[in-house]
Amino acid sequence: MWAKVRPELARLGIEVTEHLTTRAGQATEITRRALNREFNCVVAVGGDGTLNEVVNGYLNEAGQAVNSSATLGLLPSGTGSDFGRSLGLRTYRDFIRAVAASSTRWVDVVRVVFRHKDGSICSRFFSNAATFGLGADAAALVNQWREVLPRWVGGRLRYMAAAVCALERHRNVPVAVKLDAEPALEINSNLLVIANGRFTGGGMMLAPNARLDDGLLDVILTDRITRCDVLRELPRIQRGGHLKNPKVTESRAREVWISSGKSLAVAIDGELAGYTPAHLSILPSAVGFAVPEHS
Repeated sequence: MWAKVRPELARLGIEVTEHLTTRAGQATEITRRALNREFNCVVAVGGDGTLNEVVNGYLNEAGQAVNSSATLGLLPSGTGSDFGRSLGLRTYRDFIRAVAASSTRWVDVVRVVFRHKDGSICSRFFSNAATFGLGADAAALVNQWREVLPRWVGGRLRYMAAAVCALERHRNVPVAVKLDAEPALEINSNLLVIANGRFTGGGMMLAPNARLDDGLLDVILTDRITRCDVLRELPRIQRGGHLKNPKVTESRAREVWISSGKSLAVAIDGELAGYTPAHLSILPSAVGFAVPEHS
């Protein structure tokens, strides 16, 4: 994808310095270094995981832009690339139009505090979604299969297959979910989604009413959902029809606290990150993205 795009950027007179990442976390370091050197745009070429690292380099620990005059660009080319769908970047030509137009859209970002795999408490930002329980287990399987499945197997098919496989370990547990100042909700669940973008899992519309710049988190909860329920809903998730299921609820909040009797896995922008308990809070209009005009 990058090989297609770079010559077109050169024809538009856009100068580019490129860097190929070789390890996890490197994109965050490169982004921070580029912004301190006053580059005016940092482009993530990849999926939601790559973009997540770039977003974490764009913001400092306080959640403020390292260089507020700079923007982020996205050339979607990863397994899921779900955030690009919400942003209106579906093809490489959309990306080229966005960079050439110099039009900026300021979108919300989410800070999530959770328990890391080593037991420590850590904090991370994300732009698209965090999934808890079954969704996180499926994301972990997709990443394990990255070098196993042939490239023609698309992201949506990979995530659906992973969800079916993850169902083998599906067990509902007592979960407490607190939204802003409301009393905590007590549910039995193994599938929760806290979203800023509409899509997760390679195009599944898990949060069909989410908006990137409304200053709110979309909270999708399931209560006492069974394996059969999940299998029945998989086709409807593609278009957001799962919200009609009475065992599925949709809410909005600026802050969310999640605790569970048994720790649930947490995936952040498609990458397994840690476990509950977790606290999520919205940072309105925190990141500027290059978008096509009228996006």
